[in-house]
Amino acid sequence: MDKFYVQLDGFSRQLVHDYEGVMTRVAKLGYSGIEIFYGLHGGYSPEGLKEFLRSINMEVISSHVELEDTDENLNYLPGTGCKYIVNPGLAITTEEEAYEAAGMLNELGKKAKSVGMKYGYHNHSNDFLEVGGKMVNDILIENTDPDLVTFEIDIAWAYRADVDAARYIRKHSGRFELVHVKETLDFPQKLTFMKPPKKDTKAEKDISGWPRMSPEMAKKLDEMLSINCELGKGIVDMKAVQAAADAQPCKPIYIVERDYAWTGDIFTTLAADAGYLRAL
Repeated sequence: MDKFYVQLDGFSRQLVHDYEGVMTRVAKLGYSGIEIFYGLHGGYSPEGLKEFLRSINMEVISSHVELEDTDENLNYLPGTGCKYIVNPGLAITTEEEAYEAAGMLNELGKKAKSVGMKYGYHNHSNDFLEVGGKMVNDILIENTDPDLVTFEIDIAWAYRADVDAARYIRKHSGRFELVHVKETLDFPQKLTFMKPPKKDTKAEKDISGWPRMSPEMAKKLDEMLSINCELGKGIVDMKAVQAAADAQPCKPIYIVERDYAWTGDIFTTLAADAGYLRAL
């Protein structure tokens, strides 16, 4: 694989202190560009961010955007050259909610298309929960317009839900223009299909956009995230995923999402991830 991107969430805390330095360091690891997280723009104007990234041979390919921030980002992102605006996930628990969500995604897709972008949806394990005899993700895919809405398959969350990501891509070939590259250890709770809580929009966040946590909470979260292990050392069959994604009629964009630095340092971990992908 010779072209791959990186989601900013794995090093968001470093970015808020030295945006240019950190981004330049990541560019030197061989990443082609970024998927923005929590509006981390480094204080740049859209055109300024595009020019800065161009100077280090990177680009904005997509951005995760919460629903309430959609309009603001549809104003900002086109000027950066960003191609996709991605919903980071919904807490869908019923058949009715799934069909309503599909309709909403179509409407958001129309908005995105009006400014030259495409709307996407990122799955978690709960999106493979069955409601009314169908998986939530199946309902979303089958009831959205491919010209307006694409999907960003997070392969680790699929495997954690006991879903073979490669087989699922083949099932809906052409709908996955974005692929979140993430490794995972076996997930002991995968068959309970953990449902995300409703987002608390009033929760206090730190400077990088993450919810503010005590040291004890941060340590517990880090231990939980260690399931996101070294690429090639977990249960994901990355070669099969790549073969299925590349066989689609659309050209997939691969984006590393690094939740946990297994080397103890995010930059050496990202370097190892890049090396793994280049060797595929």
